[in-house]
Amino acid sequence: MSFGWITFLSDYGHDDSFVGVCHGVMARIAPAARVIDVCHEIAPQDVEQGATTLVAAVEYLPESIHLGIVDPGVGTKRRGVAVLTAQGSITVGPDNGVASLAWKVLGGAVKAHRIDNEHLWLANPAKTFHGRDIFAPVAAHLANGVALSDVGEEVDVDSLVRITLRAPTVDDDHVHGEVWSVDHFGNLSLNVHRSDLEAAGMNLGDTVELRLHGRTLQVPFTVTFGEVPPGRIAVCEDSYRRITVAVNLGHAAKTLRAVRGDPVVISRAPRMAPHAREPIGILEPPPQPSTMS
Repeated sequence: MSFGWITFLSDYGHDDSFVGVCHGVMARIAPAARVIDVCHEIAPQDVEQGATTLVAAVEYLPESIHLGIVDPGVGTKRRGVAVLTAQGSITVGPDNGVASLAWKVLGGAVKAHRIDNEHLWLANPAKTFHGRDIFAPVAAHLANGVALSDVGEEVDVDSLVRITLRAPTVDDDHVHGEVWSVDHFGNLSLNVHRSDLEAAGMNLGDTVELRLHGRTLQVPFTVTFGEVPPGRIAVCEDSYRRITVAVNLGHAAKTLRAVRGDPVVISRAPRMAPHAREPIGILEPPPQPSTMS
């Protein structure tokens, strides 16, 4: 079976030729296959961010060879794998969990092969650029219709490395979560869904209390950040149906000094009075008493 599409995600960035030469390798082997660049701005060697970015995107992508390369173990004994999913797509990359969240969306992993057939690689592969010399060529050969079994030895799908994300906790009227990702606009996407807030008694239109980095804010829970004035903070639902913290015409990550992985608590708060939709202040922690004599 051949594939018309290869999708490509990496932490290579766009400051050098890494992405371009991988495109070139795939084009030389599979010139008829089209490549979709999903993202190349994954934080360097951040496998979990690569996994969460891929799983958010994959339901919108065509049946493809999904090439995912975030590979802090490059050049070590970690194995490369090609994994067939029930939906029909195949993921290609290091066996470190970067594609593992996507497998579930694609119906589950049904068959896996170690990438060890050197006849499908470029000659004399570099120890530190398996993306160019091993994974991109294998993805292209698979797109051309090379059988999955030709990639290498079959391995038990249960032996594949998987990432387990930390789930939010609903505690009475509080939801404990974390910043899952920060997008290009500075919005803070959380590992929290609307159903989690509703389980804690919070509904659209309510005022909620947001605790992050020792700060406490009372902000509206809105359909979109556009419902608050410019420069104001809102809690809303993003395009992937996750709860996000956003600043209308601003940058929430900079405003709140937040990064991926930061813990967040959202709880019920009194409903806003109309005059409370003026600029929302940030309640700083009280100053600590001086220890100087």
